[in-house]
Amino acid sequence: MKTAWKVSLAAQGSHTLHAALLGVGLLIPLLGTLGLLSCAWMASGVLLAVLAAMLLLGSGRIGKIVLWGGALTALAVWMLFLGGMSTLTETLKAMVMQYGGYVTARLYAYEIAVTLAVVLALLAWGFTHEDMGVIPSLLVLLVTAVLLWAMDCEQMTLALAPAALSVMLMAAGSSQRETPLRRVLPLALILTVISGALTLGGGVTVEPMRRAAEELRERIEDYLFFTEPRNVFSLAAEGYYPQGQNQLGGPAQPNENPVMIVSAPGKTYLRGAIKNEYTGRSWYDTTGGRRYLWLSPRWYDERTLAFDMELPSATIRSGSSLLAEELVTVQMVSDSASSLFVPQRVRSLSTGGDVVPYFNRGSEIFATRDLAAGDIYMVTAPLMQAGDAGLDTIINACAAAQDAHYASIAETYTQLPAHLQEMVYELAAEITAHADTPYEKAVAIQRYLQRSYRYTLDVAPQPENIDFVTNFLFNSQEGYCTYFASAMTVLCRMNGLPARYVEGYLAEPDANGVAYVTGKNGHAWTEVYFSGFGWLTFDATPVLHEGDGGGQQQPDGENDPEEEPSEPPEENTPEPTDTPEPDGESSPQPDGATETPTPEPQTSPEPEDAPTPTPAPDDRAQPDAPQDEMHKAQPPAWLWWLLLLLLAMAACALRVMMTMPEHASARAKTEEAAYGVWVQAVYDALCVMGLAAKASESPIAYTQRLDATGRMPVRMKPLGRQMSMVFYGKVVPEQAEIDALRAAWKALTAQQKPLKRMQVYLRRAFMPMKKRSFAARA
Repeated sequence: MKTAWKVSLAAQGSHTLHAALLGVGLLIPLLGTLGLLSCAWMASGVLLAVLAAMLLLGSGRIGKIVLWGGALTALAVWMLFLGGMSTLTETLKAMVMQYGGYVTARLYAYEIAVTLAVVLALLAWGFTHEDMGVIPSLLVLLVTAVLLWAMDCEQMTLALAPAALSVMLMAAGSSQRETPLRRVLPLALILTVISGALTLGGGVTVEPMRRAAEELRERIEDYLFFTEPRNVFSLAAEGYYPQGQNQLGGPAQPNENPVMIVSAPGKTYLRGAIKNEYTGRSWYDTTGGRRYLWLSPRWYDERTLAFDMELPSATIRSGSSLLAEELVTVQMVSDSASSLFVPQRVRSLSTGGDVVPYFNRGSEIFATRDLAAGDIYMVTAPLMQAGDAGLDTIINACAAAQDAHYASIAETYTQLPAHLQEMVYELAAEITAHADTPYEKAVAIQRYLQRSYRYTLDVAPQPENIDFVTNFLFNSQEGYCTYFASAMTVLCRMNGLPARYVEGYLAEPDANGVAYVTGKNGHAWTEVYFSGFGWLTFDATPVLHEGDGGGQQQPDGENDPEEEPSEPPEENTPEPTDTPEPDGESSPQPDGATETPTPEPQTSPEPEDAPTPTPAPDDRAQPDAPQDEMHKAQPPAWLWWLLLLLLAMAACALRVMMTMPEHASARAKTEEAAYGVWVQAVYDALCVMGLAAKASESPIAYTQRLDATGRMPVRMKPLGRQMSMVFYGKVVPEQAEIDALRAAWKALTAQQKPLKRMQVYLRRAFMPMKKRSFAARA
C-alpha cells in the first residue's frame, strides 16, 4: 500500500512538472508576441498556482469534485456578478486587435496575462496527462513555434525551451512508464541545450529549405496577417493630376508607357480605385479601411454585397444576355500599384503566382504586394454599361423588388460638401426635370454633360479657391475624364442617386479581342446604384481621345435610350459669384464632425511617390506566343508545396494501412509468419499502454503480470502459453491460435482512446522492427 502511494505521488509530481514546463514554455513566448513580457513573472506565478491547486485537489475523487466544482462556481460568480463577461470580451478583442496590427494589448495587460496563464495551465494539465501521449503537446509546441516564426518573433523561440523539455521528457518516458524521471531528465536537458545552442547560433542553413520556409512564411502572412500599408492606384501615375494628388484639374500630360495586355470580348472598364467622398478639390475613399481575403468563405456575404453577386434577382440574371458572364484576362507588362484592375461585377477571380487577392467594402480588389510585370489574372463578369439596349427595362423592373441595403448605400453615396452653391442644385434639377425614373435621370445627366461641354486635355489650371465641379460647369466648361466623372457623380447625388467616382483604365480590344493598354488609356467614370439592380457604369466623357481612354464615345450614338429625357438648359448660365473656398475649412466631414482642414488621403500616395510604369521590353508588348497560351495562368509555387504535402500525407496513410496486422498477415507466406504478425501487433498495443515486457520475463511470466493489472479485456496467460510453445517448442500454430491473437488485438485497440490508438498505428508504421520486436526479445 505504501509503495503504491509512493508510485502515485511520483506520477502526480511528474505530471505536474511536465505541465509546468509546457505551460511556462508557451506562456512567455505568447506574452512576447503581445509585447507583455513585463507581466511574465506575474503570469507564470498564476499558472503555477493553478497547477498546484490541481495537484493538491485533483489526486482523489473527492478532490476532483471540490476542484472542478469550486472552479466552475467561482467562474460563474465572476462572469455573472463581477463583470467577468465584459472583461473577458474586451480582453479577447484587445488580443485580436493586437495580432491585427493595433497596439491595444497594453491597455489590458493584467487581464490578458491572467487569462493566458489560466487557459494555458488547464491546457498543459490536460495535454500532459498520461492518457494523452506526447502527440498533443508536440503539436501545440509546433503551432506556437510556427506562430512565432510567422510573426517575425524568432528571438522568442528560445523561450520555448521549457516546453520543448517537457515534450522530450514525455517522449523519453512514453514507451517505458516505469523508467524514473531522473534517468530521462539528463538526456532531455542535453537535447534541449543543443537545440537552444543551434537556435542562438543561427542553426544549420540549407538554402533550398530556407527559401521554401521563407515562401511558406510569406504565404502565411499573406493569408492570415496582411496588415501592411498598400500602394493604391491613382491616375496621378499616368499624368492626370498635374496640380498634385490633392487637387483635380490642370493641363494633363498622359504618358505612353505600356501597362497591361487585356483579352476581352468588348469594351471593358477596368476599375482600380473607387472613391466616395468629394471635398471640392479631390475625391477620397473612406469606406475601404477593412480588408477581406477574397478566397475566405467567412467573407462570402461581404463579397456578395460589394460586387452585387445576387443582384438583380436570379430570374432576371438568367433571362438577360446583358448579365451574362464574360471572361477577361489581364497580363501586366509593367510594374504597378497593388490594385487589381477588374470590371465592376466580378463573379470569379483567378490569380497566378504569389498574387493573393483581398477586397474591401468599396469593392476594390488588391494584392498583398504591388503588381509586377508578368503577373496574370482572370476574372468573369458581365460587361454592361449605361445605354445598352434593354437595360432600362431591367432596371425599372428591379425597382419593384425589395433592396435591404439601398438605404445604407444611399446614405454613404449621396453625401456632398456644404459649400456647394444653390445654382449647382438648380442646374441638377433642371437637367432631370423631364425624367421620370432614376435611370432616366442618370442618362439625362450623362447626355447633358456629353453635349454641353468640350473635351480637351489642354485646360487652364484649376483655381484653389473655387469648387472643382462648379468651376467646370459654369466657368471653364471644358476638361477631360476627371472633370466629367466628377460632375456626373456630383449631379447624380444632387438628384438623390447614389453615385461614386472611379479611376482605372478603359480597354477596347481589337478584332482579335486583345487590347494593349498604355498610360493614355487611363480613365475616370461614374457608377450609379439602382435599387434592386446594383451598380452600373456611366461614362459622361464625350470624346475619348488618345490621352483619355484610347477610343471614342458617341454622345448621340446608338447606345442612347429610346426616349429623350429632356432638352439641355441654356448654356449661358450665370457665372458663380462669391464661391466659398472648397478646402476643408468650409467642407464638413461626411460624418458630421467639426470643420477640419482638407483630409489627406489615407491610402493614396502623393504624386511624386506614385508608381511610374516603365516601358516593357518589346517581347512583352508584342508577345510571340499565341494568345491562348499567353494568358494561361501559371500555377502558384505554393501549389506545388501543397501537392507535395498531400502526397507525403497520402504516402504516410498508405504506410499505416499496409502495416496494419490484417494486411501484414495476409501477405505472410507461412502460418508461423502470420502468427508472428499478430503477436507483434498485440505487443505494440501493450507497449503504448505502458506495459512493455521486461528483459528477464518469459512470455508466460509476462502475460501473467498483464492479467494481474486488471486492465486486460481478455485473459493473456493462455496466449503466453501458446507463444512459449511456438517460440521455444517450434510448434506450428493453428488457425484458432491466430484467431485468438486477432481477438486480443481488436479488444486492446477498441478500449484505447483515439489518440492512443493512432499512436499504436504510427508505432507499427514508422518505428524500426529491431526496436520493437517481441520475437527477438523472446
